[in-house]
Amino acid sequence: MPAYTFYPYVARGLGLTFQDTDLPDDAAAQIQALRILADHGSALEVQVWQDDRLVCREVRAQDASA
Repeated sequence: MPAYTFYPYVARGLGLTFQDTDLPDDAAAQIQALRILADHGSALEVQVWQDDRLVCREVRAQDASA
């Protein structure tokens, strides 16, 4: 199984942690990115990398009334 690295980012592009996970494919990695985004309330986005390849970038929807 391919190894993916997930980087949640907070304001100003600061990455405070990362998570390495083996998953079967890019689609599973995208689903995991959405889970991480939901679990980390302060994260504004999650980037998913496989080695030096950006797999996907999930961004939290911003409240238009804010």
